[in-house]
Amino acid sequence: MAIQKTEGILLRRQDLRETSLILTFYTKDFGKIKGIVRGVRGPRSACGGANMEIFAHDEVVFYERRRSDIFTISQCDLLDYFAPARESLERLSYASYLVELLDSVTALGDKNEEAFDLLLNSLRLLSSCSPRRVARIFEIRLLHILGIMPTFGECANCAKEVGAGSRFSIRHGGLICKKCLDSDREARPIMQGTVNFIEHIRTLPFERVARIKVAAEVGVELERILRKFLDFHIERRLKTVEFLKKIA
Repeated sequence: MAIQKTEGILLRRQDLRETSLILTFYTKDFGKIKGIVRGVRGPRSACGGANMEIFAHDEVVFYERRRSDIFTISQCDLLDYFAPARESLERLSYASYLVELLDSVTALGDKNEEAFDLLLNSLRLLSSCSPRRVARIFEIRLLHILGIMPTFGECANCAKEVGAGSRFSIRHGGLICKKCLDSDREARPIMQGTVNFIEHIRTLPFERVARIKVAAEVGVELERILRKFLDFHIERRLKTVEFLKKIA
């Protein structure tokens, strides 16, 4: 069994028997991994406490197991607890949403260092930025990284130039021109300010995205459109989305 060491952010934890846990991490070097940590309640536990809280940033040591995609975790040392994100129910809930969203759209073993860096930087940004804005930034950048970003430069149905009268289609994955409206009667108008914000977030360096000002009406429309778009691709409702609605 090969011994591996990497940075990881804890996405999920599940009880296994009385003293063990199954932990799911999104790691820098291996993508999403799942591993068993044994004896977490015993006196010789290598893992325990803050390093096993959801969205903790840990250094993880694990053993790969033959013929199994569940590894054995021997050690995890805390690197960052993101304490500011845990100081309010709203920030804690949005941090939980980020990790649940990434967990829902990634498969075990698919390495994507960009996705890891995005999650890490977004959790850090929660300490100084509106949680809702962080969520929108994370959603847009994640869609771009995964290659399912909505199309705005041309019609998502016929690939021709979009002009006046274009609408946003969840089904087609972007703007559709006036001639293609019959292909999706559920397509809705979208403000140019919303399109501009999405394009800025997609293209700017991460350290600059939090400075972009957004009008209240753009923020409302953006949240509605991204939620519907993500629901369409994920095909299930995330638990944290329902909880965020309750505390809104």
